[in-house]
Amino acid sequence: MSTKEIGQDVVVNEKALIAILFAIQFTHIMDFVIMMPLGPKFMRFFSIGPSEFSIVVSAYTFAAAIAGIVGSFFMDLFDRKTALVILYIGFIIGTFACAIAPTYETLVLARITAGGFGGILGALIFSVIGDVIPEERRGKATGTVMAAFSVASVVGIPTGLFLAETFHWHAPFIFLTLVGFFVLFFIVKEMPNLKGH
Repeated sequence: MSTKEIGQDVVVNEKALIAILFAIQFTHIMDFVIMMPLGPKFMRFFSIGPSEFSIVVSAYTFAAAIAGIVGSFFMDLFDRKTALVILYIGFIIGTFACAIAPTYETLVLARITAGGFGGILGALIFSVIGDVIPEERRGKATGTVMAAFSVASVVGIPTGLFLAETFHWHAPFIFLTLVGFFVLFFIVKEMPNLKGH
């Protein structure tokens, strides 16, 4: 069975929903994991050392943790689709800001923005799975979405490094921004409103 009724007059195509959640997970994980391999390029471009670069990397993590804690107090007040759209737009903005960051300080701010929105996205994805997918298929759905981490590592990192080597370190973030808009289109078009949670 590929569809499930949620509340009144709402039907969810499980396969399409899992594909969308997988894509969201892939983009925000790739945005995180691509930073370390690009470290030497960042350090040369911004004339910074390893300690300054570690701040760039950890900015995403700390922002995600803080946003996740804060968001846990009010995220359930919103429709899941509305929350996903707003958070994903914020993530896209943060990723694009990384691509055009002219200085080290603006890069750190961009990473904080991407991490803040991306961190809540990760938790919200599994909330959607819990709300929509029946218990007998929830493990498979969770495993499929979690596989995005492996795909981002195995496929995303080489792709990002290829783009960085072929063009510039900005290219992987521009690529993720473009993919993000593509994913956002499908979130808006295919995902139903999910208020019953």
